[in-house]
Amino acid sequence: MRQLRAWLYLLVVPLLVAGCGTSPNVSLMPTPVVYTELGIGPLDAVPADERWAPRMVYYATTRERSQGWQRIEYDNRKGEMVRLGAALIGFGTEDLEWEDLRELSSVADRANDEIPLSIAGIVETGRWRIGETPDPEALSVFFSMLNNSIDRASDDELLIYVHGAKVDFYNATAFAAEMDHFMRRDMTAMAFAWPSRQNIVAYGTGRDVARAYRSAESLTDLLEMLARHSDAKKINIVSWSAGGRLVTRALKTLSERHPELSSAEWTRRFRIGTVYYAASDVPRAEFLDELDALERVSDRIIVTVTDNDGALKLARRFMGGGYRLGDRRGELSPGQLEQLMEADSLEVIDVSMGAQERGFDISGHRYWLDHPWASNDVLLAVRSDLQPEDRGLVQSNLPFLWFIPPDYPQRLRQSMLRPDLEMRE
Repeated sequence: MRQLRAWLYLLVVPLLVAGCGTSPNVSLMPTPVVYTELGIGPLDAVPADERWAPRMVYYATTRERSQGWQRIEYDNRKGEMVRLGAALIGFGTEDLEWEDLRELSSVADRANDEIPLSIAGIVETGRWRIGETPDPEALSVFFSMLNNSIDRASDDELLIYVHGAKVDFYNATAFAAEMDHFMRRDMTAMAFAWPSRQNIVAYGTGRDVARAYRSAESLTDLLEMLARHSDAKKINIVSWSAGGRLVTRALKTLSERHPELSSAEWTRRFRIGTVYYAASDVPRAEFLDELDALERVSDRIIVTVTDNDGALKLARRFMGGGYRLGDRRGELSPGQLEQLMEADSLEVIDVSMGAQERGFDISGHRYWLDHPWASNDVLLAVRSDLQPEDRGLVQSNLPFLWFIPPDYPQRLRQSMLRPDLEMRE
């Protein structure tokens, strides 16, 4: 089987390189502070035979495949199939050398040396019809490729990234690739790309919200298939903005499908590790309604909030539904506070708390990716099993609520240099 996987890997890479290309509009995210503070680089430990700039990520999409035979593309139409495959994401221009990429990925200020991301090629390796039970035989090539990547990686866990609104297929896979890049390229990443359109009207009117919820059951089916057929030790999920709605619904559905399972059986069968809600557009009340189910199916749930996310403010104002999960504003009712206090596996990280002492706020809708302190926690939480205090965070007066202190870089340095605290290998 391992020889088959290696053969598939060698077969697919040339197809990817020779495949389609896209005009990039995503550049590599700023370097997380753990690398600039400790003086190490995310690519320092990449094996010599893997030191090439492009990076392969996997995907599942409910987008329709564009017509034509020259290259594979996925457009904004709602598909009738869930399509699986792999995308090769290019880092930088074709003349970017590995050593230049390694150096630029390690510095805080790249000046004018931005690194554009592009799709160098796509190969589709499996599919199933939405609403029908997936046929494992039809997905065997996909799982052979995926498991080969997992087995080759030093970290045998899987990251699934679920994007927000106004995002196309390229953006979804590029974001997954850059998170994988800063997780030291030693685990396996996958994008779940649902058919959002690239205009805010489609989302604000609720039409793309409906598309997100429609895709949730397909994500549930995917998690079922990954549990049965992947070699991943744990399956971690990072969702951004509207992607949180899809993830919440998918995990709720998964919980409802298997009410008979005990907590130990859940952990053993589905292996869902960290579920990270970044700048989430899930209505707060909706999340709290499903919190018990989310805790039941995952090891831990992490939510980031800020007081200055313009997108979430507008969503509440024009779309209704109350305060969003990623918005720290708005008082909790006594019942809601009690529910949060009783949650065993929930961490809420208020990135605005302590702004005055730090001298800056962490705000906007992309802060979780664009701010080196905030992105650092996303990567550490997925890439390690470290508790909040070991990730440099400080607890507030509430047991579930944490914040980023002014001496965060120093705390990171102290934690990362402790011999008893190591990244997973």
